[in-house]
Amino acid sequence: MPPVVVGAVALGGAAIAAGGVAAAFAAGGLIAFAANFGASMLLSAAAASMMPKPSMGQIEMQARTVTVRQPAMPRELVYGRARKGGVITFLHSTGEKDKYLHLVIVLAGHKVKSIGSIYFEGEEAVDAEGAAQGRWEDKVTVEKRLGDLDQEAFAGLIEAAPDLWTEQHRIAGCAAIYLRLTYDQDAFPGGIPNITVDMEGKSDVLDPRTNTRSYTSNAALCVADYMAHPKFGIGAGIGADDGIEADSLVEAANICDETVPLSDGSTERRYTCNGVVSLSEPPKTIIEAMLTAMAGRTVWQSGQWRLRAGAYRIPTEVLTSDDVREGGVALTTRQSRTSNFNAVRGQFVSPENNWQPDDFPAYASDFYREEDEGEQVWRDISLPFTISASAAQRLAKIELETNRRQQMVKISGKLKAWRVSAGETAFFKYKRWGFTGDHTQAGKPFEVQSVRLDLTQIGNGARIAPELILRETSPLVYDWSASEEQIYAAAPRTNLPSAFDVPPPGRPSGAEELYVTRDGSAVKVLLRVTWEEAQSGFVDTYQFEARRNGGAWQDYGRTTGTLMELRDIAPGQWEFRVKAISVVGVSSIWREGTREVVGLTAPPAMLQGLTIQSAGGLAILKWQRSVDVDVRVGGNVLIRHSKEVGSSWANSTLMDQVSGGEAIAVVPLKPGSYLLRAVDSEGRAGPMTSVSTKGVQILRFSQLNTLAADPVFAGAKVGVVDAANTLRLATGVDGTGSPIVQATEGLYNFSGRLDFGALKRIRLRSDILVGAAALSDFIDDRAAYIDTWADFDGSAGAEIDVVLEVRETDDNPSQPNPTWGPWGRIDNSEIEAWAVEARARLSTNDPAFTPIVSELRLIADEVA
Repeated sequence: MPPVVVGAVALGGAAIAAGGVAAAFAAGGLIAFAANFGASMLLSAAAASMMPKPSMGQIEMQARTVTVRQPAMPRELVYGRARKGGVITFLHSTGEKDKYLHLVIVLAGHKVKSIGSIYFEGEEAVDAEGAAQGRWEDKVTVEKRLGDLDQEAFAGLIEAAPDLWTEQHRIAGCAAIYLRLTYDQDAFPGGIPNITVDMEGKSDVLDPRTNTRSYTSNAALCVADYMAHPKFGIGAGIGADDGIEADSLVEAANICDETVPLSDGSTERRYTCNGVVSLSEPPKTIIEAMLTAMAGRTVWQSGQWRLRAGAYRIPTEVLTSDDVREGGVALTTRQSRTSNFNAVRGQFVSPENNWQPDDFPAYASDFYREEDEGEQVWRDISLPFTISASAAQRLAKIELETNRRQQMVKISGKLKAWRVSAGETAFFKYKRWGFTGDHTQAGKPFEVQSVRLDLTQIGNGARIAPELILRETSPLVYDWSASEEQIYAAAPRTNLPSAFDVPPPGRPSGAEELYVTRDGSAVKVLLRVTWEEAQSGFVDTYQFEARRNGGAWQDYGRTTGTLMELRDIAPGQWEFRVKAISVVGVSSIWREGTREVVGLTAPPAMLQGLTIQSAGGLAILKWQRSVDVDVRVGGNVLIRHSKEVGSSWANSTLMDQVSGGEAIAVVPLKPGSYLLRAVDSEGRAGPMTSVSTKGVQILRFSQLNTLAADPVFAGAKVGVVDAANTLRLATGVDGTGSPIVQATEGLYNFSGRLDFGALKRIRLRSDILVGAAALSDFIDDRAAYIDTWADFDGSAGAEIDVVLEVRETDDNPSQPNPTWGPWGRIDNSEIEAWAVEARARLSTNDPAFTPIVSELRLIADEVA
């Protein structure tokens, strides 16, 4: 708190007597006389234009809505209504991981009428009843103390931190709040928010009209309360011999309480004072700033202060030439151009604009502008204690009309002119200048700007005589009609979304795909999740989480885009969620999506674009490269053949197997169907595709001989049996009694051979008709409708094969010990031999299935 000296010196040395007369008084021992009877002084907001510009207005307009944490801060006084910050005087955290933050904020150095809603960063967080709002619900609790001298300490803080806050910590005489904040990143993204509070201020303002103390926003009473305060003001007690003259205060208070009509048909009090006083400012600056709220002035006269509210007072005194010493009057008709203006604009504190400074509708006069040769000249004013736009316009009009009445009279008067004092209105009747008045008044009305005593030479001696400065005035200065009011609209708000109210992004959706590792050695699963961006310019990043099969959510980090890739994940039911995060760290709600990831467990897709070409007894098969990465890397393409067109996979025999990355294969040309399917790196087979051919060649062949094993299959058997004119693998039962094959491979040797009688060039081709049977599939176990069966004997998923092998000799087989070549597979091959022997290998990849061979033949052809 700054030092305060009671009396006029506290006003920064503003003189109780000015000019050279002060030295004369001091020499004559007349200081006390001058202070009590001699000089009068006027202090007002208007007078500030002739003094160094006060800082109070700007400080109050800018700093009232900031909460600070400092080791030492000046006290603040609140008059009327205001929204303001305070000083954090206690800060402590408790709970696991410092979950709770405890704050004590002192709002004012005195008792107040009420503490209303509490705002975090300008947004209502706690209503006037103490209920947390919006995203702060259940995250804020509050206790309020209005500033009684005997108020109790904060009970919640005593309970939370009994070793730091006790019943003795009452903050007696100060209005304060205690807040307990529960940590939440979305509620408090920037840490401790700036906290402001709606308040109704000082509740012990004295009203001399009723001799009671209460809350009021009456501008005159608020100014008097500050001036009268023995510690924070200048100690000018109301009614005291050296304080504020009570009658003038009553008059000023009554003027402030007068009602003024508004354009909407309602009314408001003429002058109110609503704002915050920082005691770091000198009293002179504070008083001048508060006087702006009532176009007022304070007058030091005869040892007391007199308050004058902005209003026209009907003169009761008439000054004439009889009151003027010879040659003691001078008239100034116009003030300098630099001091002249014809329009007034400025700022007030706008409740409609979150209690921020805002421009009130400017007041301008076209008439005065024409007087100034059409040039618009502005005067800027600041009204830190005014919260009504209409009141600001009235004050602006008073400022303008006062300025445009520019005739000023300096009177060196006789002692009897001492009957008027500064701040009063008096008629001046001076016929020489036309100040004669009319039937309604005794002369031209002037406002007494200042009165001082001076020592002057009169006759043969020095005499005390008054000197007066008068400025013309008129009832029109303070006249106001509701029709003059311009409608005020707070500065339009932008439509940008709040950084604290974040809309969610679009619902995420996932798509899976396979990818090859960088070294090309493995195939992994990738889930690509996308979403639409949140519709807010404040969104900075997106938080992404996912989980598999209902497990714990895993944080996959943040991204500024709308895509997240999950690499090398396991198959399963995946859930994922995403939320938007604003630039200040506030999150939206989660948006969730699901996707069943099949990954490497998904069977490959069907091979597309299969074609066949024949050349020289070879079939050239081509297809489009597999779309499945796990087929191209580590997978295969199986090629089978069936002598029947349109046969199934189970009724065909294996011809070849090529790499999954291939898109071409060359196999022996045989009539019938070629069947292809992709198999991935883990052995899962995709759908079958096929192509048919007649096996036609340019050279014509005629059948030379045939070696047939069917229908009796009389040859030697290893692991195979013949039954019902078919050949199949030998069967048994497993540990549960279910039928299975005894071995997954068996061998059948043809009982005869092909003897061509001489060494010949021939073509050999196999002729096999095969099917598959599921050993544990019984017709009685099938579903009710035969139309729903995938295959009659349940062999649709069988992987069986029959391979015909031959060996050849160039010797006569009837001679002893002919030389036979090695056994080799035969599909369609051209050889030169005297005789060949044949055998067949039967195999299955599943013990539950067996191949069933009904035709097994080796055919020899020669060129026709």
